[in-house]
Amino acid sequence: MSQARKSATEAKATEEGLPSELVRLVDGAQDALTDDMVTRLSATLTDGLDLLDRINRSGVGDALPTLAAMVENGDLERVAGIARLVGSAQDAMTDDIVGRLAHTASGGLDLLDQVNRSGVAGALPALTALVNNGDLDRLVGLARLVGSAQDALSDDIVGRLALIAGEMMCLVDRLARNRSFLQMLDLLTREDIQSSLTGVLNALVTACEASAAQPPAKGGLVGLLAIARDADTQESLRFLSAFGRGLRNA
Repeated sequence: MSQARKSATEAKATEEGLPSELVRLVDGAQDALTDDMVTRLSATLTDGLDLLDRINRSGVGDALPTLAAMVENGDLERVAGIARLVGSAQDAMTDDIVGRLAHTASGGLDLLDQVNRSGVAGALPALTALVNNGDLDRLVGLARLVGSAQDALSDDIVGRLALIAGEMMCLVDRLARNRSFLQMLDLLTREDIQSSLTGVLNALVTACEASAAQPPAKGGLVGLLAIARDADTQESLRFLSAFGRGLRNA
C-alpha cells in the first residue's frame, strides 16, 4: 500500500472513529473482490438464505433436540448404518433375486393358506404336548426304524414273510374250527384249572430239584420195598389212582 493511500486510510479511520486496522482490512477486501467473485458470493448468499428459509418453514428446528440426543447416545450412527445396509441391499437386488423372492413369498402365503384351511391349528395343542413330554422324538425314532426296515426288505424277504403270514392264517383258521381246542381254551379260562396247572408245574419243578439232590438209587428189591413203605409214595399212588379214575369217567 502506498504512503498516500495509507495516510488517506488513517484519516478516514480518524473521521469515522474506527480502528485503522479494520479500515485497512475493508479496503484490502474491496480491492481483492472482482466482479466474478462478487457474483459468486451473491449467488452463494442467496442460496444460503433460501436454504435457511426452507429449513425454517419445514419445522426442522423442532427436531434439533432429538437429533442432538441421537448424536450424543450414538443412535444417529446406528441409523446411518441401517441406511447404508438398506442401500447395499438395494444395490445387490437384481431382477433375478427380486423374482425369486417374490416367488418364495407367494409360495409361503399359499402354504399358510393351505395350513389355515386344513385345520392344522387345531392340532397345535397336541403337538405341543408331544414336544413337551418327548413323544415327538419317540415318533421320529419309530418312523426312522420303519424306514430302515422298509429299506432292508428285499423281494425275497417280503415273499417269505407273506408265506409265513399265509400259513399262520391257515393255522389260526384250523384252530378256530377245532372244537376241542376251543373247549381247552374255555377250560384254561377257569380259575380252578389255572390253579391246578400252576400246582402241577410247581410240583414238577420241585420234583426235578429233589431228584437232582438225592444220590443215585442202588436198585434191588430192598430199595423198592423202602420206597413202598414211604408214606409220600403211598399218597402219590393214591393220587395217581384218583387221576386214572377221573380219566376213565371223562
